[in-house]
Parts: sequence; structure tokens; C-alpha cells
Amino acid sequence: MFNRNQFIISYCTIVAFAILYEHQPLLPLLAQQWGISLSDAALLTTVTMLPLAIAPLIYGYILEQFSARHMLMGGFTLLLLSQAILSTAPDYPIFLVLRAIEGLVLPAIFTSLMTYTSASGGQQHARRNIGIYIAATIVGGYCGRTLTGFVTSLYDWQTAFWMWSFLALVAVLALFRLDSDPRSNLVKPSFAEIKLLMKKPVNREGLLAAFLLFFVFAAMLNFLPFRMLELDPEITTLAISMVYTGYLIGIVISLSASRVIAWFGSERKTLLVAGVVYVAGTWLFMSDSILLLYPAMFIFASGMFTLHSVLSGYLNHLEPARKGMINGLYVSAYYSGGALGSFLPGLVYQSVGWTGFSLVLMALLLVLGAVLWSMPRNDKLAPKTTTPHS
Repeated sequence: MFNRNQFIISYCTIVAFAILYEHQPLLPLLAQQWGISLSDAALLTTVTMLPLAIAPLIYGYILEQFSARHMLMGGFTLLLLSQAILSTAPDYPIFLVLRAIEGLVLPAIFTSLMTYTSASGGQQHARRNIGIYIAATIVGGYCGRTLTGFVTSLYDWQTAFWMWSFLALVAVLALFRLDSDPRSNLVKPSFAEIKLLMKKPVNREGLLAAFLLFFVFAAMLNFLPFRMLELDPEITTLAISMVYTGYLIGIVISLSASRVIAWFGSERKTLLVAGVVYVAGTWLFMSDSILLLYPAMFIFASGMFTLHSVLSGYLNHLEPARKGMINGLYVSAYYSGGALGSFLPGLVYQSVGWTGFSLVLMALLLVLGAVLWSMPRNDKLAPKTTTPHS
């Protein structure tokens, strides 16, 4: 049954991930308002994601001192305050600093949400709870982009940010009704353990694949609004935000990954097919037709979320003794790719245009395909776990 605790955790997950991505459809608008370059606007995403690249490696130390419930209450209170200040329309430097502060707060929230989810309901419900959590992260990412664009088109972006401030306040109040979380067995990371894991070629390949797949995804989603504005200077913020609708395919994929793997016959084959789909989606984004960009997002997101949902479970299956450590490294590699992908490709876009930008991303996906091809062929069918971040 979907009880009160699960409802609160799912609501908080949606709000937190929405705030992480709320600014993306607004990047062209903010760049015009403040008279900044494309790369400067892209930094608003980079500074928010960068802390997510290192936070998973230290969460064991933090959560051994505080419960997940207390971490959530403190984290959401800080998120509420920073979001409320953002809503007062500061200039670019202050906005950038506040987004960096949110970037420091969000990893604590995500780690606590994941910990509470995996620890509640017992081992028999862990996979179901994680599946619900993954779906909530995707809903949050979608709502953050589309609802922000919708409210901005009706009023202004400050009103949209005030909306998320209010919803963060609701989260703070709801957390007072959240039951104390059961303590879970957390693993303290150590350099010796990390070094041991990295000696295995399959782990190095898997983490490189995680880096590349989110590097490309973050790049496309961060700079696509600028491309749409380039194709149609009169396009509205709402029209830009609706292109992210294809993102919702990730909910279906995350909840049915095991069936997809069973259909293709192995995790490795599934990864290779998903890589082809990912390349196809990226290629479609090279079109000069704005209308084609909307279905292209479904294809693009289908490839990415299939890779994302299967790869972590694949690494877990091949590393049964240190699942917590390999998951932490996976999330770190994933968000490292996101942080760099949200900025560096923008320099290419500024220099050589959208076609060159897209070709660079496709070249990286070919490297990703080569990495996936080199991974072990004797994998089993269904993944044991999936990574809990979108």
C-alpha cells in the first residue's frame, strides 16, 4: 500500500528534482534579461550539478551522525530560503551564487530521500520503493521544466520561482509528519576500497559509460532551448518547456527495465540497442524543424533512460560484494558528466554552431558504444538494482 510516509517522500522527491531543473527552459530568457553569453547562462546548471558529483562519496559519514528525516528537514529549510531569495529577481552574480548554494543542499536531500526509501518497508519492498522513487525523480525533472515554463508564459519567471518556494514550504511542513527512518547499513567510502574497485576493467568501463551518457544528455537538454530560440526568435517559454515532454518516457522505462532486458536476452544487448536509439535521437535533433524536436525527445530520452536504468544494475550484478560503493561511484561519475556536459559543449555551440555541437555529441556516443561493446558478454538477465537518480 502507498502509505503516508511514501507519499511524503515522493512529494519531496518531485519538488527537489523540480527545483534542480526549474531554470533550464528559462536560460535564453535569463541570458537576454541580464545580457550574458550562452556559456555564462549554462553555468547556472553546472554550479548546481557539480556538488552532486562528489556528494555520494561522503554520504556515509554525514548520515551516520544524523537521521535521514532530520537531514531532510534541515535540507528543505535551506532550500526554501535560497529559493525564496532567488524569487526576488536578483542579478546574475547573486543568482549564480544562490544556485551554487542550492547545489550544495540538494545532494543532502537526494541522499536522504534515497536512504529513507531503501530503508523503509523492509527488504521485501525495497525494489518496489526504489521503482517509485525513480519515477518520482523523473516526474520532478519534468514538472520543474514544464510548469516553470508554463507559469513564466502566463506571468513571469519570478512568479514561477515563488511557486516552487511555496511547494518547498509545503514539503517542510509535511516532513513534520514523516516517521523516523530505520537505520540502514551505510558504507563509509575509503580510498583503498575505491582503488580496489577501479582495478577491475568492467568497473572502469561502466563508470566511463555513466559519465558519457549523462554528459550528452545534460548538454542537449541544457542548450536545446537556445537552439529552439535560434530556429524561431518568437517562440514562447511554454513552447520551449513542452519539448521536455518526451522526458516522461523515463517513467515507463524505469519501471519496466527488467522486462526490456528479458526481451533482448541480456543486459549487455539491451545497453547496445539503447545506445543505437540514443544516437538516433541525437541525430534527429540536428533538424531545422522545431516540430521534429518534440518526437525526437521521446527517442532521445528512451535511449538515455534505458542505458541509465540498466547500467547501474549491470555493475551491481558484476560487483556483488560492494554494491553501496559501486553505486556511489556510479552516481558520482554520472553527475560529473552532467556538470561538465552542461557547460563545455556550449563553448562548441558558440564556436561552430548547432551542427558541430550535435556532431561532437554523436562522436561521444560512438565512444560510449565502443565502451559498452567492450564490457563482459556473460551477463545475466535482470538487474538487481537500479540507480535512483534521473
